Parts: sequence; C-alpha cells; structure tokens
Amino acid sequence: MRTDLQLFIALFLLAKPMTAVAQASVGGVVYGPKGAFNLSAPKGWSLDPTAGAAQGLPCVLYPADATWENADPLMYAKIASTQFEDYEAFAKLAIKDMEEKRPGFKPKRIASGKTAGGEPYFINEYPPTKAYKRFERVAYVQLPKAVAYIVYSADDESAFRQHQAALDEAVKSLHSMNVDYPGKPKQPE
Repeated sequence: MRTDLQLFIALFLLAKPMTAVAQASVGGVVYGPKGAFNLSAPKGWSLDPTAGAAQGLPCVLYPADATWENADPLMYAKIASTQFEDYEAFAKLAIKDMEEKRPGFKPKRIASGKTAGGEPYFINEYPPTKAYKRFERVAYVQLPKAVAYIVYSADDESAFRQHQAALDEAVKSLHSMNVDYPGKPKQPE
C-alpha cells in the first residue's frame, strides 16, 4: 500500500507543470568587490536576483503583478564601479554623462536621509528629455568602501508618480554588509 501511495505522489509531482527555479522574493543581497548590501522589496513589489542577469543587473524589482519584461515602472539595484568609493563623486560623474547625452537635462535632488542600516543616501530626479523619454529617480547610497545605487524608471508619467514611494521604501530598507569571504585578501585597516 505504501509503495502505491509513493508511486502516486511521484507521478502527480511529475505531471505538474515545472516552474522557474528562481522566483521573485521579498529581499536579497547585492554583492560587489568592495561592498555588499541587503535590500527589501517595497510592499506590492517583487525582488528578483535573476531576471536582469542578461543585462548585467544583479537585482531587479518590479510591481508584483508584472514581470521584469513588462513592468512599468521598474527598479534595479547595483554597486558602482570599484573606482568609486564616494557617492557624491559617483553621482556627479553620472550627471555629467547624462548632460552630454541628453540636451536640456535638468537633474534635481529631491530627498536625503539614512537607510535602516544607518548609511547616508540622497535621491535625484532625472526628468525626461527629447533624447531620453523615460522618467527616472536614482538613490545613491554611501557604503563603507563602495557606492550602491537604485534606479527607479518608467515610460509612463502616471505610473511613475503612482509608484514613486517604492524607491523611498526600497532605499530605506537597505543595510550595508561585510564583503569578507573565504579566500579574499584582507583589506588594510
């Protein structure tokens, strides 16, 4: 009898459609060579560590009723290049690059504060231009030896405005993490 039940369960499980191995979650960790951070998905959003991998994005976020491919708005979180350890310097260079590529570009700092882990951050809003039509906000976070950033972006202004609090919620949830791992050379104190 037990063998028949086990066989039935095994066949039932095999007959069910297979789902993707990686699924969206409520939180995740973003690693870089000089820093790492833990981030939580805002209420009503999903955090996905795999959907943006083909685009070099280790952590993407989108409304729970959407997918990374069709979300508007959407977010992604990364750690800046190892050449940057200061969030103001990184943002300044990013703005300079955008000004060159987007004539009429007028960035505006709209918020600043501390994350749940005590890291300072600020948020800039980057309005669309004729050359770049997306609405964007970027949160820049000072980690101990690196810079984290979270980009919030949308094609549609009403969707952008409707969900803009999600960026605030995500950045405020951030906690810096130690990047020491086995085999990594110790950094001088």
